[in-house]
Amino acid sequence: MCLAIQCGDVSWMQSLLAAGADPNAVGRHGMTPLFWSYLHLQESSFRFLLSVGCDVTVPVSLPPELWPDRRQMDYREGDSILLFIARDARTVSWMLAALPYANGVRSRNERTGVDVVQAYMSRWIDNRWRPDVAEEFVKAGIDLNALDNRGESVAVLALSHSWYDAVLWFLEHGTSPDTYNREHWQLIHHVAMEYRVIQGRLKAFPESRQEWEASDRKRAWEQLVRRLRERGYPLTEALIDLERRQQLVDELPYLVWRRLQRDDRYCGENGGEFREYVKRRFPEDHPYATWLPPEERK
Repeated sequence: MCLAIQCGDVSWMQSLLAAGADPNAVGRHGMTPLFWSYLHLQESSFRFLLSVGCDVTVPVSLPPELWPDRRQMDYREGDSILLFIARDARTVSWMLAALPYANGVRSRNERTGVDVVQAYMSRWIDNRWRPDVAEEFVKAGIDLNALDNRGESVAVLALSHSWYDAVLWFLEHGTSPDTYNREHWQLIHHVAMEYRVIQGRLKAFPESRQEWEASDRKRAWEQLVRRLRERGYPLTEALIDLERRQQLVDELPYLVWRRLQRDDRYCGENGGEFREYVKRRFPEDHPYATWLPPEERK
């Protein structure tokens, strides 16, 4: 079967399956026929294996001596074939073909929390934003509010590329700005850091200001800042938060204290984890411990 896959010979693969070959066989380190087709860049083999029901979510766990050259493949321990092809600009069409088989949360890397959208957005090859591909994530029912193990959303990942139009797109398609990462930052705090970067760049290179002022990127940036302000996240307050983040308030780190003042304190996948922290940290009759989210109040 491996040789047939390497050759891209679908007829040969069909005859092998008819003879009893298992298209979902899992070899050492999680190697599957689908993964073998990717290693040899045989799209016809890959699409055929998808058509016969091969699982795109089997995790791969290679020993260090078998880790691929990063220039050829961006390897993450525990990634499935779906995440590999999402990171690789050569296989965008493969990813689009595989999305209907992603099966929601099972497409995530259990070690890193990264799902197919985040993998695609973190690509190091041909690093550019493609809204047409993002539309396919929506059609496939992929959760755009999923957080990785650092608590970061796909909107934060888009912002790390300075793709302001992408951040806007995700906000418009259901990604919430309410969620917190492990350091109690929200999306607006990352935007505030980006604002510092922009201002620092303009100060260091004043000749770039005219180009910036006339650019589509600046218009997308302004629209993003306005959209977040309308959602209750003003940039000015976030900049103050960054200035104060090393301070203590009521013996709490400032950003923890800030979170405890807000109705969105328990939002997102890791909201329950923060809720447990509050229960452990404060007496059960303390106002922080007895506080309930608006949707839970009678």
